[in-house]
Amino acid sequence: MSKKKIAVVAGGWHFPLHFYEQIKNQKIPNDWEVDLFCVSHRNPNLEIVKEEKNEYISSLGNSSLNEIDKILYSEIATVEKIKSLGWDYVEEPNTVGDWGMTNQWLERNDYKNYDVFLFTHDDNFIFNDKLFTDAIFKFNWDEWLVITNASNHGNRPLFPVRGSFDFFKREMLDMIGGKFDLSSSSVTRIGKIDTPKNLSELGDWNGTVVQFGMFIKENNLYEKIKKLSEIYRVSTFCLEGERGHVSNGGFDTIYPIVSFINEHIDINKIQ
Repeated sequence: MSKKKIAVVAGGWHFPLHFYEQIKNQKIPNDWEVDLFCVSHRNPNLEIVKEEKNEYISSLGNSSLNEIDKILYSEIATVEKIKSLGWDYVEEPNTVGDWGMTNQWLERNDYKNYDVFLFTHDDNFIFNDKLFTDAIFKFNWDEWLVITNASNHGNRPLFPVRGSFDFFKREMLDMIGGKFDLSSSSVTRIGKIDTPKNLSELGDWNGTVVQFGMFIKENNLYEKIKKLSEIYRVSTFCLEGERGHVSNGGFDTIYPIVSFINEHIDINKIQ
C-alpha cells in the first residue's frame, strides 16, 4: 500500500527559525510522507529582515504574547538554514501574499501528487509536534475537505477560513480548479522588501479568502470545513501571527487568545 503524502507550503516573509524547525520536527505517521516547501517573497539573508524583527522585539513588554514573540524571533532563519532543514526553498515575485504564494507553488508543482496540504504563513507559533498525528485526524477522514486552525474574526460564515494555517485535501483543490481565485485582490508589492508598519496597507490581501468563502457558500460545503478551535487565531496546535507577530491585535481579539492559552497551554513548557 502506497503512503499518503502531505505537502507543507509555507509563505516566506518573516523567517523565524523557530517556525521552520517546529514544522520540520513534527511527528509523522508510519504510512505518511511529508514534503516541505517555502515560497519566499524576499530573501531572509537581507539585513532588513533582522532589523525589522529586532526593532519590534526590543519594544515589547513581558506579557504572555510578547514572550511568545520573543521566543518565535529569537533567531532569524537564513536561506542556507532553511534548506539544511529539508525545505525546498524558492523565491518568487512579491505579488499578492497569502494564497498568492500558494498559487505560485501550484504553478510549479503537480498538486495531484499529494493527498493533503498544509498552507501556512511563517509567522505562526507551533505549540507541539502533533500536527500530522493528531490535528488532521481530529475528524473522521470523510467528514472534511478543509481543517482550519481556528475561527476567523467574528466567526463570519462568508469567511470560513483565515488563510493563515489550513489543511486542504486534494479533492478541495480539484473543486476550485487547482488554484485560488485572487480576483478580489489587486495590491502587489513587487520590488519591495520592507514590511508595512500600517497593517491596513495589506488589507486588500484579506480579500484572498473572500472568493473561496463564496465558493463554499455557493456549493453548500460549510459542513466540510472543520475547525481545530473556535477562538480566533489560536488552537492547541498553533497560534497564528497577525501580519508578522502573535502579539499584534486589539483587545477584542487578544483577550480571548490569552484566555485560551492560559487554559490550554503550559506557558512554562513553550520553547
